[in-house]
Amino acid sequence: MLNYAVYLQLNTMLGEISKLTPLLKNAVGGYARSAETLLCAFQNIVDEQRLTLSSDIAVELQKLISFDGKEQARRSPRKERDMFAVGCIERVVQKVKLFLEKYDKVFAECADACRQLAAQIVAVNGDLPQGVNAVDTMLSIARRTDALKPYYAQLVGAVGVFNLRAIFDSVLPQILNS
Repeated sequence: MLNYAVYLQLNTMLGEISKLTPLLKNAVGGYARSAETLLCAFQNIVDEQRLTLSSDIAVELQKLISFDGKEQARRSPRKERDMFAVGCIERVVQKVKLFLEKYDKVFAECADACRQLAAQIVAVNGDLPQGVNAVDTMLSIARRTDALKPYYAQLVGAVGVFNLRAIFDSVLPQILNS
């Protein structure tokens, strides 16, 4: 199971790709340099987590680094490298999205179940625990309460204890503010 924090980090990095687009209009060669930096950042995360995406991103990064642009004489080599970088980024985005797709549904369903579990905790306790240890308190209540144990066990089985805590922590502000 993918760590929820890594999942969020990869999704955030996918959002960073939109910042590259204006570089295609501006300075020639700037897009490729920025794309290379972004691919290096992706590579560092997936290597650190030992994800299967590592080799795919490494190949695209190597292609971009080694591109010389001499095959096409119509454009400048830097402009040609920018255009090649667009293709590298597109392929990496597709592979990352495909990788994350299997976790999207699981984490979204878990977040919904955490909201429902919080509602059940309110029904059992009468109020929602607040403060620094609110998540730990809520998960402790779910573990101890006979009526909530099956829900807790199902969530732990689906995403694991660490991810459950992280997801619960991410939805808790939504619950407290409603």
